[in-house]
Amino acid sequence: MEPEAVYTQSEDGTYGVAWVDDLAGVGPRAVKWLWPGRVPLGKVTLLVGDPGRGKSLLALDMAARVSRGAPWPDAAGSTAPLGRTVLLSAEDDTADTIRPRLDALGGEPSRVSVVRAVSWEDRGGIETLSLGRDMALLEAIVRKRSDTRLVVLDPISAYLGGGESYNNADIRRLLAPVKAMAEELGVAVLAITHLTKRRAASALYRALGSMAYVSAARAAWAVVPDRGAPGRMLLVPMKCNLVGGATGLAYRIVPHPGNPALPTVAWEPEPVALTADEALEAPYVPTAREEAAEWLRQVLAAGPLPSGEVERRAREAGFAVMTLRRAKTALGITPYREGATWMVRLPEDTGCAYSERGVRPVHAQHTG
Repeated sequence: MEPEAVYTQSEDGTYGVAWVDDLAGVGPRAVKWLWPGRVPLGKVTLLVGDPGRGKSLLALDMAARVSRGAPWPDAAGSTAPLGRTVLLSAEDDTADTIRPRLDALGGEPSRVSVVRAVSWEDRGGIETLSLGRDMALLEAIVRKRSDTRLVVLDPISAYLGGGESYNNADIRRLLAPVKAMAEELGVAVLAITHLTKRRAASALYRALGSMAYVSAARAAWAVVPDRGAPGRMLLVPMKCNLVGGATGLAYRIVPHPGNPALPTVAWEPEPVALTADEALEAPYVPTAREEAAEWLRQVLAAGPLPSGEVERRAREAGFAVMTLRRAKTALGITPYREGATWMVRLPEDTGCAYSERGVRPVHAQHTG
């Protein structure tokens, strides 16, 4: 049954319309899964964890299994639907990191596509894809690859464009078309972000940037070290609205037997009966400077920003200016001038952008 269109007119004469479903005319349907009980199709799933815990590698492991229609690693014996992954990665190089790791994980590279950059005729230049500006392009990419089953945003903070990563209203606005695309095209969207160090808070409030990430996701998973077994990592549920009794899994990052320089994921098939809150309990309490440094890494992940803008965002996120300055020093961040504006960027940001012939330098006048 089609939804009912309800019209009204405001005092200034503008017409509005709302579409309303009466539940009597809505046929119930079962949830479809990419990874049963863990990653649903047609929804957004959040993967949260500290740097260096293997989040990007886990996403590639999922992409590799989807590319072959291979079994998932848990004891349930379920199999990934054969299809393609569209990957947006702001931190890993395609040629020297993503492709070798996918090969080591046994993936089929012809079924994994990496979105490098975007350009619009009326804007000029080549840019990182922004969920706020470029959803039409992302949707076109997925539609063209009609067998796409998984879309990865790694990390999601790099694709917010001008969005404020701590502002719940902005994040909801940016994620609304992502959720709509996932539902309409039946793909699983995996969004990756970091954990904050605020250990007193529930795991649900520790996704770096905004509670709106967790609210928008139908499933959220945390990657956490096993305090009782060095090198053992836990993938544990933060939230799973679509299935009851979700359990975690354990894994280790191990060298590939044929090439020890490449990491692979060794899963344990038996379930782990821990929640994210239980797994995240730890006595260590970070300093304010450490929290500010992690926040800075996320804010500057997509590229340089004006120094004044970063300080404004820091104040709104609850960081003192002096704490922010100490964090900049700890990260080796030195302000530099771009015209009349003081800018800041991460030290590893080389100021390069994609051109038609590969990579070209930008901001050539930068010396900081």
